[in-house]
Amino acid sequence: MKVTYIYHSGFAVELEKSVLLFDYCEGELPQWGREKAVYVFASHKHKDHFTMKVLELDGKYENVRYIFGNDIKLNGKYLERKGIPASIKEKIITVGKGKTLECGGLWIRTFRSTDAGVAFAVYTEGRLLYHAGDLNWWHWKGEPSSWNEAMERDYKREMDSLKGMFSLEEPDFFKRINPPMFDVAFVPLDPRLEEAYGWGMDYFLEHVGAKYVFPMHMWEEYGIIDRYKETQLGKKRRDWIMDIREAGQEFKLWNISYLC
Repeated sequence: MKVTYIYHSGFAVELEKSVLLFDYCEGELPQWGREKAVYVFASHKHKDHFTMKVLELDGKYENVRYIFGNDIKLNGKYLERKGIPASIKEKIITVGKGKTLECGGLWIRTFRSTDAGVAFAVYTEGRLLYHAGDLNWWHWKGEPSSWNEAMERDYKREMDSLKGMFSLEEPDFFKRINPPMFDVAFVPLDPRLEEAYGWGMDYFLEHVGAKYVFPMHMWEEYGIIDRYKETQLGKKRRDWIMDIREAGQEFKLWNISYLC
């Protein structure tokens, strides 16, 4: 498995047969073999998570599918004005919160964002991944305490649901994944939140966890990773947390296969 950090919250995960591209908005994309299936995820329509340029991948690769949060609405007339054939809609799946679906060789489960759109849990080729999108414990100075308290409650609810998906009743696919832990997770670590920048990461590491955790949504302030690793929980989990230093950085990860 190779993970490429592209920019902001954008990552590419290259596996043996497929590529998963998450929340691309700008930056240089890696080149992949034309024969690989390419699955393009966009959690929501904010410009730091989505660009119409991802639709240009269709035709460049033989098998491209799009999985978009359902706030991304692309009707045929709009696509044609942009010079994109309306027929591409046949390759786009839009999905809301709390759904489980199968797409080609992928099993996907979605979670409600605390901002816009959805977060994704994805299982394919024996690997289990999580991309948060804008699902985070947002805590903003100046907001009413009731707003911040609701944000905390909503975030914890979704994280508990993320952890609990492994014990859902059949026919949910994810119950059959053993052991129940993510290989790779992409989780916000946003310096704009000031002292609250790591609260969402803390709760994820304590209650969900992953073998490799990629901080994201850092607005290119990569030193925030070093700062987080000096916190109490960051010191305990520092071996899980990947050091991102620049756009285009590649990470080759050892392979794990789950039995289902």
